[in-house]
Amino acid sequence: MSHPLTDDKCYELWSGNPYENERMRAAADWQLEQVIECLKSQEAFPGSLYYNKTTGELAIDLESIEYSLRQAMRPNTTAQENN
Repeated sequence: MSHPLTDDKCYELWSGNPYENERMRAAADWQLEQVIECLKSQEAFPGSLYYNKTTGELAIDLESIEYSLRQAMRPNTTAQENN
């Protein structure tokens, strides 16, 4: 499978330098791994999976997951953005 961060996309974002493109792909891959590890951690998402009494089904609180991911991936920037 080819990387979604193509040379053309790298050029749009930053540089046409092949060395820099590989570094951008490596950074994107590393960050994806961090997100996957965070998602695997049930402790990171308290209350994100719950039983909906109305429908009788399990439901996912996506806003809770999004908030938890933002906290895990950018712990110091969220407070600064709110100020």
